[in-house]
Amino acid sequence: MTLLQLPKIVALATDEVWRLQTHWTWAPWVTVLFVAAAVAAIILCYRYETSPAGFAYRLALTLLRLTTIALLLAMLSEAVFSGSRSGKPRLAIVLDRSASMDRKDVGDASQTRRQAAEALLMADDSELLRQLQRGYELELSVVDGSVANAANGIEAITTAIGDEGQLPEADDTSTRLGDAVAGLLDGAPAAPLQGVLVLSDGQVTAGRSLSDAAEAARRSGVPLYVVGLGSDEAPPEARLSDLVADDTAFVDDLVAFKATLSTRGLEGKPIRVELFREGTAKPVAVETVTPKGGDAEVRLIDRPTTPGEFRYTLRATPPADNGEAAAAGELTHMLRVRDDQIRVLLAAGYPNYEYRYLKQLLERDETIRVATHLQEADPEYAEQDLTALPRMPLRLEALAEYDVMVLIDLDPTLLPRSLWDEVGKFVGERGGGVVLVAGPRSLPGAYRSREAFAALAPTVVGEASLGGWNDPAGFAVLPTPLGEQTAAMELGDTPTDSARVWRSLAPLYWRADVGAPKPAAQVLAIHPTARLDRGEPAPLIVSHFYGAGRVLLHAVDATYRWRFRVGDVYFARYWVQTLRSLARTKRDESAASLELAADKPRYEPGEAVRLRLRDERPGAARGDKATIVLQSPGKAERRIELAAGGDGGRFETIVRDLPPGRYRALLAEAGETPTVAEFEVAAPLGEDARPEMNRAGLTAAAERSRGAFVTLDEADRLAEIIPPGRPTALESLPPVEVWNRWPFLAGITACLTTEWILRKRRAML
Repeated sequence: MTLLQLPKIVALATDEVWRLQTHWTWAPWVTVLFVAAAVAAIILCYRYETSPAGFAYRLALTLLRLTTIALLLAMLSEAVFSGSRSGKPRLAIVLDRSASMDRKDVGDASQTRRQAAEALLMADDSELLRQLQRGYELELSVVDGSVANAANGIEAITTAIGDEGQLPEADDTSTRLGDAVAGLLDGAPAAPLQGVLVLSDGQVTAGRSLSDAAEAARRSGVPLYVVGLGSDEAPPEARLSDLVADDTAFVDDLVAFKATLSTRGLEGKPIRVELFREGTAKPVAVETVTPKGGDAEVRLIDRPTTPGEFRYTLRATPPADNGEAAAAGELTHMLRVRDDQIRVLLAAGYPNYEYRYLKQLLERDETIRVATHLQEADPEYAEQDLTALPRMPLRLEALAEYDVMVLIDLDPTLLPRSLWDEVGKFVGERGGGVVLVAGPRSLPGAYRSREAFAALAPTVVGEASLGGWNDPAGFAVLPTPLGEQTAAMELGDTPTDSARVWRSLAPLYWRADVGAPKPAAQVLAIHPTARLDRGEPAPLIVSHFYGAGRVLLHAVDATYRWRFRVGDVYFARYWVQTLRSLARTKRDESAASLELAADKPRYEPGEAVRLRLRDERPGAARGDKATIVLQSPGKAERRIELAAGGDGGRFETIVRDLPPGRYRALLAEAGETPTVAEFEVAAPLGEDARPEMNRAGLTAAAERSRGAFVTLDEADRLAEIIPPGRPTALESLPPVEVWNRWPFLAGITACLTTEWILRKRRAML
């Protein structure tokens, strides 16, 4: 047990504290009882002992006897002096100097966040540091992409802050704020850590999270005193996402690039959205969007005029505000432009006007190679018409010679049922396109019992009826909002012009009952007034994806009437654009049997990339491995081997630790057209990803560690918020034994000898 403390100031601004400790094993009440009994016994003995000694003489003998007993008890207690050297605890100052701390959004925006933090420490001749130094040993750590101890002591700290060259070299690629706090807690210096003063905006982009570090601080009993720097409000930003565009197009096609524009702090301000094609300095399309809150859809269109592979960049640029531009966003997309002819099979049950005008149009278009078949034609007709086929192609091998099939009111009784199974394979497996044009005789009502046709059609043909409806007053084809966003239905140079053209087209007078659209179907155009049984508008143009390809259904058979007074302008534009869009998904036999792909288009930093190759080409030489070339701009090419999988002709590999960037994996030996797979490895979360101060994270960290959070405006209270440091033991000193020293033995001997002599002088026993 501790009996007393002996503080003593020693050198080096530390204290030596000595404590007298004993190894007495008796309970306190036993000790008190023993002492009381001993005192009483000695007093009684000397009082009633027969002797001529007076009261004073007897009192002196009693005191000598009690002193002897006290010295004996002191020796029996084995008393020692144990000492320790104590000093000031440590207070660590963590200064964030990452790239996000260079933003000017503190006070009047004349200082960066880092400059404001340094000014706080240096203000009034470092008054804050001097107040803290009275109770703490101060040390400064700087954090960015790395963590380093910069200075110890107030003089070294002020020198390091005032002279940039005194600080360790900066690494502003990331912020490891959590690692900085955790590193201070894990260290084991001589003086214990009793607090951490953090000056930061709270953004952590690498290493341990701030919440993990705060939890470790709580367990260690080290509070975090946090000064939040920066504005709570994120700066204005325009961000593009969800880019949708075709991967393949033909020369002179209209290619639509659609994306979602998300804004922050830019409501009511015009944002310029531009589309750039690789190799062109000026944008190929521009749209100005004025956000009104929430997300906005943007759609820009380009018409490539040369074949090749082009990288398109969609960029949103907000207006500059007070001379400082808001953060802009951009997306990129690769487009392959083909210059080959589209192969079209045009087949009809009878030579109606739709068939005749469409046949003439396709025969005149040099970008299209058309073959025709007419069910009601004479046998000699094929000899007179160079495009005519004597019989309808019925097998997949024959159908695969075409990119798109246009089937106008075919008579099902003149076709084998197996044809629609083959057409389904043509669309679903080969990526071909099919246009089904309804007519008053057969399509689609006569096909209600054909399961393969019903699966292929984008509407529920089981609900369709034979014939149709005549409308003597005429009706216009009304594009839906989805149809207006479809490039094939762009009949003008701008969306406004296109809407005007659709309203001005000649009316139609007949439509078929094609049934209700399937759940996944896309209704591109509707009747302006007619309704289905469920109350929804009657569809006139419907599309859906079927496997790898698409199927388009027309509930009208008189689009040729759009030629009225304008010639082929809009009739040709609609049909050529429609056929081209359907042909984009068509794959030739070699492409269908040879495929190289990544398992997803975008990977996170450090994520493994899985590449798969499928080679089912007939007669292709296959081994136990395949080799691809991995390319990325600014990086050396890598040759990667793919190991054979379980099935013949299938190979795969996993590529790890790829640096951020865009990659192309090529199997160039596959033929004239390389087999390519493209993917992207995202860059780590940048310093500008969340530029606002992370108030929630900083506040939670301070509360979790039982510290405090203040803003820069409240930082003048730091000296009051941070409690005085508690002196702590730095080291133990060697113990000094007291009980076995000679003064105790000498005292006992002297007391006993003196008592014996005095007793003899008064004739005591």
